[in-house]
Amino acid sequence: MKKWENLELVNVEYENDSKKAVMTFLNEEEGTILEVNFNKQDFQNGKFVDSEEKAAKVDEWCDKYFKLPFDKLAQAVGSKMDVYQYDRFNSLWESMQIEKYDKDMVGSIMEVVVTECFVDDTAIRIRWEDDGKTYESKMTFAKYMEDRKEWFINPQRKEKQEKKFEEYFGIPVDRCDELVGQTLMIEIKLAFKKFVYAEVKPLPKGKKLK
Repeated sequence: MKKWENLELVNVEYENDSKKAVMTFLNEEEGTILEVNFNKQDFQNGKFVDSEEKAAKVDEWCDKYFKLPFDKLAQAVGSKMDVYQYDRFNSLWESMQIEKYDKDMVGSIMEVVVTECFVDDTAIRIRWEDDGKTYESKMTFAKYMEDRKEWFINPQRKEKQEKKFEEYFGIPVDRCDELVGQTLMIEIKLAFKKFVYAEVKPLPKGKKLK
């Protein structure tokens, strides 16, 4: 993540029947632009669908950062904001930084105590802390489309991951918060010879959550 301070908002365009606002910020220092998306819809079963919950969140963001309603964001052109640049998206706020283990840890197996477990728009996420830093293992069910700069849910993949979660821990995904405080085993692995990740192991056969 990199934080860019006082970038000028130079353009606002609406897409998806005016339910998605694409805000373009000019990064003069780098000679680039950064796009921040506010989307009132969720992507489900291959298409965008209206979401009251998502729309309410977007309205809150518009008021918090611009003091404007969603359909009047163009009036904010010319204002300057801090923009946080991540590998695959940009944001007006800092997201929690998830750490990754070093490559020399690959092959290690250790116990961790779960501090957080939840489902978002892209994955089932299990988090823990190690030496004051936050790590996670995730069961991803969405794919990032680079040309759209957005994540899209794969319904079949989501169903498969939810089933896997239940097989691993003996509870359905909608009760995933019951993992908080539980001790689980993780293994540090390497994907494609360069990506280090942590894989949570299933509970031993016959063992139940405490």
